[in-house]
Amino acid sequence: MEHDFWHNKWDINQIGFHLNYIHPLLKRNLKLFQLDEALKEQNEQKREEREQDSHRPKIFVPLCGKTLDIGYLLAQGYSVVAIELSEIAVQEVFASLELQPNNQPIISEWVGGKLYQTKNLQVFVGDFFALTQEDLGEIALVYDRAALVALPESMRKDYSSQLEKITQQAPQLLITLDYDQTVAGGPPFAVSSDEVECLYAANYPIQLLEEDDIIEQEPRFKAKGLTSFYQRAYRLK
Repeated sequence: MEHDFWHNKWDINQIGFHLNYIHPLLKRNLKLFQLDEALKEQNEQKREEREQDSHRPKIFVPLCGKTLDIGYLLAQGYSVVAIELSEIAVQEVFASLELQPNNQPIISEWVGGKLYQTKNLQVFVGDFFALTQEDLGEIALVYDRAALVALPESMRKDYSSQLEKITQQAPQLLITLDYDQTVAGGPPFAVSSDEVECLYAANYPIQLLEEDDIIEQEPRFKAKGLTSFYQRAYRLK
């Protein structure tokens, strides 16, 4: 989708996709990825260096919006790197963290836009497709709650390919929505289990962790005539 579409959504505060709570699927399923143990198995020497530098496993949150999930991940002791097109959203991420005056983000330039950075949090402002693996560093987990479903079908293959490349096929906690798009259109867009397989099965074993029909929690979509609205969580590892 065009960048102007999302900039306009934030400019007029039309952000019905934002959750004012920490996503329960993140809270229930994060422990399944055993992040500290996974990094230890990959490279014990690098892990020792991280501990000496007080660094923790790094989680990547693509198209993050102003999600409160970032604060939750930081509170669990992880480092977070994220990207978001709207600078308004990024500013609100940092405002929600209620940082001390001596820990306000340092703002610098990167090839795709701006970078807001504190000790354990980096948020790139700009185009996801401009990111590189060098920008992100070593990623222990991708947390995709709102990225894949924000993109139309024509963009999702390019997105998944770019994501795998810049994270070196890091494990993913992926959350999708699925509904009848002939009744209601996106965003957020419907992404079926078959499409998840098509996008990721070549490089990941895919495990369906949870599946729930949440139509009763989505009055906006129910009012459009939908009778079901499935939310699914996957483990790609």
